[in-house]
Amino acid sequence: MSDVANALFQQMRLTILLTAKDGAEESPFHPAYLLAWDDGVYPILDDGADWHKPHAGQFRVTKEQVDRIFSILCDHWDDKKEITFYALEDLLGIHGSAYSTGDFQRHDVIIICRYLFLHDRFDKEFWSTLCRNGECPSEAHVIASDREVDIYFN
Repeated sequence: MSDVANALFQQMRLTILLTAKDGAEESPFHPAYLLAWDDGVYPILDDGADWHKPHAGQFRVTKEQVDRIFSILCDHWDDKKEITFYALEDLLGIHGSAYSTGDFQRHDVIIICRYLFLHDRFDKEFWSTLCRNGECPSEAHVIASDREVDIYFN
């Protein structure tokens, strides 16, 4: 990634996130979109907006990664098949928080799922199953914890 492309990405990121400096509810952007920019997840469900498109290559979590997880979850949703977080990790080749044989890390999957949750994809029961106690790591409970997004400026 070139220095110029990275600088433009960071400038756009800061511009978007500053709209939430007084709280996400004050921003003109959807909370899921703010979360995507804050955590570097390509906002695939927001392709109606043009803000992120020129910067697709700078997102830490790629469009293809988000699309893959979204497709897996959609397939389970359409087939009315339950899926737990650990089962999703197995499909993606993730073996705990420190080891992966695929293109994903646990944190990436959590933040992608959080983005999808904030976009109201699937229903409460679906997310409850995905984040069921004993069938997900404790950090995955943030996925469906609430609808608020906090942006912290360090």
